[in-house]
Amino acid sequence: METIKSLKGISIVKIAIGLLFALVVLPSNLKAIAILLFGVAALINALQRPWYFDKRFFITNAVLFLVSLLTYFYSDNTAYGERKLTQMASLIVFPFVFAMLTKEESKEIYKNLTTYLWIYLIGVFLFNVIPFLWFFKTQYSFPEMMEHFATVLRVKMGKFNIHPIYLSMHCSIAILFSFYILRGLRSKIKIAAILGIDITLVLFLLLYAKKGPLIALMIVFSLFVVFQRKQKLLKPYLLAITTLVFLTIAIPKTRNKFVELLKIENLDKGEVTSTNIRYTIYDTAQKLIVASPLIGYGIGDYNDVLLEKYRQDENQLLVEGKYNAHNQYFSLLLIGGIMVLLAFLFMTGINLVYAIRYNNQLLILLLVFYVIVMFTENILERESGIIFFAFFLNFFGLKSLYTRE
Repeated sequence: METIKSLKGISIVKIAIGLLFALVVLPSNLKAIAILLFGVAALINALQRPWYFDKRFFITNAVLFLVSLLTYFYSDNTAYGERKLTQMASLIVFPFVFAMLTKEESKEIYKNLTTYLWIYLIGVFLFNVIPFLWFFKTQYSFPEMMEHFATVLRVKMGKFNIHPIYLSMHCSIAILFSFYILRGLRSKIKIAAILGIDITLVLFLLLYAKKGPLIALMIVFSLFVVFQRKQKLLKPYLLAITTLVFLTIAIPKTRNKFVELLKIENLDKGEVTSTNIRYTIYDTAQKLIVASPLIGYGIGDYNDVLLEKYRQDENQLLVEGKYNAHNQYFSLLLIGGIMVLLAFLFMTGINLVYAIRYNNQLLILLLVFYVIVMFTENILERESGIIFFAFFLNFFGLKSLYTRE
């Protein structure tokens, strides 16, 4: 009887996890409900058997949130600190829930990995294609779509609004997942369908023209080919990389983004470009970090301190735009200095060590992808980024959990 209950409980958990892989297509108000359903399902499952909680797994994956929480107590702007901690809650919720799963349950859940990857891949594909076709049919010409679609996604999608940087990340991760789906396929129709989806997602990536996700995708694609140790993949790999580089150069919008890297200047000396904006932000943030390297400024005050520094330096563009650090590592140092940065490095480092030890390739590639993108984006302080980072870190960490001794 207990076995039947246990199987039923884990079945509900597996369905809830499938819903999490479909989060990208859910409106903002339903994302929290989907996470709540997963937590409730896991708790009910845990109560149907002897209690199990992997403390090591929890502490490893929740340490960044716990250390960031400490910085709240020396923050003056407690309201902002509470808001940021709420946005970062995925960093403690997912480790807590996944820590309740036993090794046997984790192994059972992982049997559905291919299905989950399909759900995410199709969800990301539809989230790009359907809005594009809808706005093209109802409001804009094709040239206007090429010019303004990224803005449309950010301001005209209602509860589905998303910044193009996060959708670019979704496109890149979906393409990464497709590599692992392709490995087990024999059906020519399914292979053709995935290749068609990948080509479409690459075109959207080029349309959004975000340098970080594009560069990160090319790096993890290269690592994937190395991991497979198959010489027959070399020609397709070289063809794909060459085509992607050619398209990046051929499309003016994307090309111009990379050309910016050839002339990086402070805003008071150079043009207003995304690269120069970041360079000026980094220069400002670096000065603040040097002034308080050990404990930073607190989760409540770090953004106020950064904005005040913009005002002191008379960077009116940065003041009006209320720009964050646009670099996750700088942001962590501003929040809690070296102690928060070390917490992040410990969390990612331990997961990477286990992933390498147990040949957990997807987790390795995901961590490499996120670590690269974090050099240009604060993805751990906005729900659009942190939910998926925390979910993927903990879900793909399950393989390391159930295979380690």
